[in-house]
Amino acid sequence: MRKRLLKQVMVVCLIAALAISTIFISGCSAAVAKVNGVAVKQDEVDAYISFILVQDPEGTANLSEEEMADLEVNIIDSLLVVKLLEQYAEENGVTVAQGEIDEQMDAIIASYPSESDFEADLKAKDIDRGFLEYELKSQILRTKIYTDATASIITTDEQVKEYYDENRETLFVIPSRVRVSHVLSIFPWVEDASLEENDQAKESTKEKIEFVEEQLENGAEFGDMAREYSDDTATSGDGGDLGFITEGQMVEEFEKAAFSLEVGEVSGIIETQFGYHILKVFDREEGRIQEYDEVKDDLSVYLSELKKAEKWEEFILELIDNAEIEYLLEVEGTLNSPVGSTGEGTQDETDSSGEEESSSEEDGLLDDESIEDFLEDENE
Repeated sequence: MRKRLLKQVMVVCLIAALAISTIFISGCSAAVAKVNGVAVKQDEVDAYISFILVQDPEGTANLSEEEMADLEVNIIDSLLVVKLLEQYAEENGVTVAQGEIDEQMDAIIASYPSESDFEADLKAKDIDRGFLEYELKSQILRTKIYTDATASIITTDEQVKEYYDENRETLFVIPSRVRVSHVLSIFPWVEDASLEENDQAKESTKEKIEFVEEQLENGAEFGDMAREYSDDTATSGDGGDLGFITEGQMVEEFEKAAFSLEVGEVSGIIETQFGYHILKVFDREEGRIQEYDEVKDDLSVYLSELKKAEKWEEFILELIDNAEIEYLLEVEGTLNSPVGSTGEGTQDETDSSGEEESSSEEDGLLDDESIEDFLEDENE
């Protein structure tokens, strides 16, 4: 449970940190928590909350008081972890040179048409360039610590092969798929929810698809008919091409018809909840199990990253368990309070429950969305 919390709060913190427009000013702001004597101040927490509310106004518009309190606690916990990492770096001589920061900054600027466009984007997002450099330094520092903490992880060929053999019949199955195009005569109430279903409109919809069927039977080219008559505007311009589909992607009636057709064969009229369709299959690929040689390289990388994720979690939890964490709010965080334990015995109880949790992919690496990705995504 605590590992899931760690993942949650780290993601909240590190994503939020990408766009706070001012470096935190401790001033006379009240401390809300401390880690090894270093305070997390209320204005730091408020800055993160403000950013989250501004970036996701729809998702946060109706947060209850309880949800807001949970958000605040999560942010406090995540800030405590970030400060712990900074303390670890200082104690272990992990540093970041200005040249490393400049290199990252140059890469971000290069993703824009010009440096002036970059500066304009920062201004539009209310991001201070000085804070951007500060956050880049923080990310580089975290990456270095992660690299050092997981350097001992090794994945052998034997481990990769064993994993493949154990999961061959489930994880490495490529399902059958067909490339299909369709012509759709859509029910009016599907396009306009204010309309009610009625037999007359349904009959009119069917007459349209029957006309298309007649033209196809008389030699019309399928793609031409889709371009002219299909109501699926997303595919009509491409001759109705839906690309390859696998089982489970489409509604049952559509899928059953598509997988029953031979390559080049055209279906009769198919009714679904959306309207009437005529389908044509252009290609088919039968399902198969991937061979070991096809997947071994990617699988080796995957298993290594999975092991590193588990090692990283252990590293973070050890930092927490060895830290002196003090909450100064009525509603406390949970970093120093594993479920079912208080005070001494924290490490033992964490270890006794950690093995099962760390085996879950859900409890993987405490993801760190980079500031480069944030700016690039927003710049597209």
